[in-house]
Amino acid sequence: MGLKIPENLTQQAYRHIRDEIILGKLDGRQHLTENYFAERFGISKSPVREALNRLESEGLITIVPRRGAFVAELSAHDIEEIFELREALEPMVIRDAVLNDKVLSHMRAAVMSAGQFREQNDKANYIRADASFHTTLVDASSNSRLKKILENMRNQMLIVRSRTFELSSHTSVKQHQGILDAIEARNREHAANLMAEHIRTVRARLVSHLQNRDRTPGVPDAVHA
Repeated sequence: MGLKIPENLTQQAYRHIRDEIILGKLDGRQHLTENYFAERFGISKSPVREALNRLESEGLITIVPRRGAFVAELSAHDIEEIFELREALEPMVIRDAVLNDKVLSHMRAAVMSAGQFREQNDKANYIRADASFHTTLVDASSNSRLKKILENMRNQMLIVRSRTFELSSHTSVKQHQGILDAIEARNREHAANLMAEHIRTVRARLVSHLQNRDRTPGVPDAVHA
């Protein structure tokens, strides 16, 4: 697959590799070498190297000297920790965020887009819309430290969202709409409780899936379903 020339080659390589990680097309079992991507994209190794370094700095891959890069693997324990933090912190965001018309408009658009992409089984764009709902809220937080903590987990959550598409996307859109309805009704406490319930539901389904997969050798991860 060749890459178009006008766009910065490093940015193009970064975007293509990142999208494939998010969609689960690349996983921790594969060696991601500079040679592989350079030949595949029809470019030199230099922009690929820069793209891989950027992905490592974002926590999406791990680079092992003389072996290549590997997609960051999240264990069930890692996921439990991430969701525990989100369950505690994202309701706090709802309570303190500056929820003006612009923020609410972006949230409405994210819910609508996620619903449409879910119906079309468009996984990549659904993940972006689903993430946008949460990141719009986080970006509106008035607590800079709270905001920073959640931003630091953003890329790990992209990997997790790929796994939860088949497990919870059919209910997440409705839950997001319920959160938005509560916010627009000026009932932030109810919205915060709904957010905690939403995160708890997704966590329970994902952890249960991972535990069942680990107990049943040969069962593929949801990310490859």
